[in-house]
Amino acid sequence: MKVFFDARMIAHTGIGRYIRGVLPEIAKDASIELSVLGNRSLIEKSFNGSGKIIDFNYPIYSIQEQIGFVKFKSIIGNNLLHIPHYNIPIFVPYNLIVTIHDLTHILYPRGANNYCARFYMDYMVRKVLRRAKKVICVSNATKEMVQQYYKISAAALEVIYEGVDNTFTKIADRGFLDTVKQKYNLPDTFILYVGSIRKHKNIAMLLEAFSRIRKELSHVSLVLVGKLSQSFNLQLDGVHYLGEVADDRELAALYNLAAVFCNLSFFEGFGLTLLEAQACGAPIVCSDIAVHLETGGNGVLAVPASDVDQITQALYNVLTKQTFQEILIKNGLENIQRFSWETAATRMVELYRKLS
Repeated sequence: MKVFFDARMIAHTGIGRYIRGVLPEIAKDASIELSVLGNRSLIEKSFNGSGKIIDFNYPIYSIQEQIGFVKFKSIIGNNLLHIPHYNIPIFVPYNLIVTIHDLTHILYPRGANNYCARFYMDYMVRKVLRRAKKVICVSNATKEMVQQYYKISAAALEVIYEGVDNTFTKIADRGFLDTVKQKYNLPDTFILYVGSIRKHKNIAMLLEAFSRIRKELSHVSLVLVGKLSQSFNLQLDGVHYLGEVADDRELAALYNLAAVFCNLSFFEGFGLTLLEAQACGAPIVCSDIAVHLETGGNGVLAVPASDVDQITQALYNVLTKQTFQEILIKNGLENIQRFSWETAATRMVELYRKLS
């Protein structure tokens, strides 16, 4: 069985982590003749599995990639092409499997940098739903959003959860933790956020809740990790913005060092950072959106995303009450056992077999 996998976004955050997690596990199946499309050097750096690498360096969301798909039709033929995003070929037919992670730009267009992003995504997702043999959704919450917004049958959609990389775990090496703490000049006690710095992530509310916490607990700081994609005033007392942390071991250390992890997002497709935090033994306060409740299980303290009083109280309780911390950590470590890239890949291979 031949399968072609579009891995051009392998170095990205978010979807890149999805590709880096599932692709090596798919490659372990000897029944699949896997071909990986993308930038050869980036793939070789991140992908340790077996499989043929095919140079396909066309930029995403571009007319060049559409021309590239036309050129590569003779190579891919009628074999399966798995695209882990909605940027599918529109000029030529393929036997497509497509992963949709969320509908954020459509449901919350303020979260996009470009005004046209909503219309482009809507156009492409409609193409996906018409052309793909099967659409993978990364959560039931995402599946329900797609069903409700586009009024399509549930039979067209398949839910396959993401996994958590083994790098994210409780770290016993105090020396390594201290090294990371010194490298980033971290305070002793801090609230951690990991993710893109965008409006749909509810960063403004996080900053407001933190300013209230700071009045009660002056020793507590806020550490933000991720790409600054939209404008926010992060030059506030006690706020430490680290930018993107490319090294997963260092990122795991940040989760380990955090007093509490907080994600108050309005929209998420899966909530992978919650699981990474749970795997590292961090207690979590998060917004009570459906996907956080679905993936976080009993290992999160969920609060309304727009209620600053409840958010502040939840953070205060976790920061000051050991019982809260212990329950969330215990439940979180149990919860992550439900998720693995190996399981995700097994489900995908089963899907490939059904559709090939």
